[in-house]
Amino acid sequence: MSRIVGIPSSRVANFLRFQRDPLGFLVDALPLGDVISLRTSSFRPTYVINSPEFIQEILVRQDDYFQKGRSSGVLRRTIGDGLLTSEHETHHRQKRYLTPVFYKERIQAYSQIVVEETLRCADQLENGVAIPMHDRMMQLTLSIIARSMFNTNLDADKAELAAAVDMTIRHSAKSIFSPIIIPFSVPTRGNMAHKRAIRTLETMIYDAIAAAKREPDRYADSLLGLLLDTKDEAGEPITDVEIRDQMMTMLLAGHETTANALVWTWYLLERGPEVEDRLHEELDAMRLKERQTGGRLGPFERYRELTYTKQIVQETLRLYPPAWAILREAERDVELLGQRFVANSSFIISPYAIHRNDEVFGDAAAFRPERFDAGLTEWPRFAYFPFGGGARGCIGSQFAMMEAALIVSTLAERFSFISVEGQGEAVPEPLVSLRIKKGRWMIPRRR
Repeated sequence: MSRIVGIPSSRVANFLRFQRDPLGFLVDALPLGDVISLRTSSFRPTYVINSPEFIQEILVRQDDYFQKGRSSGVLRRTIGDGLLTSEHETHHRQKRYLTPVFYKERIQAYSQIVVEETLRCADQLENGVAIPMHDRMMQLTLSIIARSMFNTNLDADKAELAAAVDMTIRHSAKSIFSPIIIPFSVPTRGNMAHKRAIRTLETMIYDAIAAAKREPDRYADSLLGLLLDTKDEAGEPITDVEIRDQMMTMLLAGHETTANALVWTWYLLERGPEVEDRLHEELDAMRLKERQTGGRLGPFERYRELTYTKQIVQETLRLYPPAWAILREAERDVELLGQRFVANSSFIISPYAIHRNDEVFGDAAAFRPERFDAGLTEWPRFAYFPFGGGARGCIGSQFAMMEAALIVSTLAERFSFISVEGQGEAVPEPLVSLRIKKGRWMIPRRR
């Protein structure tokens, strides 16, 4: 019996609904079945995948049959052929030389930078003075990624660089799901603004590369130092262009996603006062323990103790996963769990929708971090996957969890954040990653 179900609405209706409200479209498709055919062309059929079993086939067991395709083509305009956009053997090669950047001992060292930058951010907040939370979190995570990955201080340029990242993300998001992709060479207003943003980011990157070549010892423990020491198959150093592509990838994928998740976290904490109270109880208990033992724990030791804080981050990532959709294209005919799919078939996998499955999570729309208590998370492997999975799973997932938990705990020790009146409920905006539409103005209230 086929596990492929045709969607009841017409092709045109599906297209218009998806363009208008992709998240609503994907959530509504969830109860229809395991694999939903969108009734597109027979040459390039499109499916929505809702079953964790099928997701595991695509992302893990038979990933060699698939490529990222259209989404990579659009993102490649900005980040080049870096880890996020490269395919197959090139991707495997890049992942091999980048993996040491995220070894445990490196993450322990990065934790100190996370806390230092977050304390600087906290010192700049004024009690009762509203802030654009998205901008602040973007600048904070940008500073962290620049110091931890590139050993570069961005004090004077954070706002400009964050704005450049925002421009590239917005323009890329419009192109990925557009029926017609305008060539990047066409001098439209959007393309020209996008290219200016890329030049802004490249200036910082190439300046950092030049500095690292002048003072290699200073950059030895950073991603940049690792890249300068990396050799290709012929034993030659990789090119500055490849280094640029990996640095651009880390800039965009390594801070914008975390910034968006943090804004959602502050919003959810405001909406869940009982959760925020329990967070403060954990932080207060930690401070008491530190006083009793005669000293503040190191950043990574604190992170290991922050059980409930980590659950808050995990639950935020369940409700509002930055990677709200994962796209794959079959390079050749493939059989998945007895179902045949022709070459050029496209597949949409939505963690945002799948994480809202009431049959798995029970009252899935509710914000309940205790779902992640040890022993309670007996879900299918791909019922919860905010960092993707398989060979293309997020290489920096452990860094991202550490970073988010330490930022939340460090800021929450001093402040609660209250939304400025008149903004209404937060509306998700599905760009390259999932953010709050129009951002969120919030008021820090000192504890």
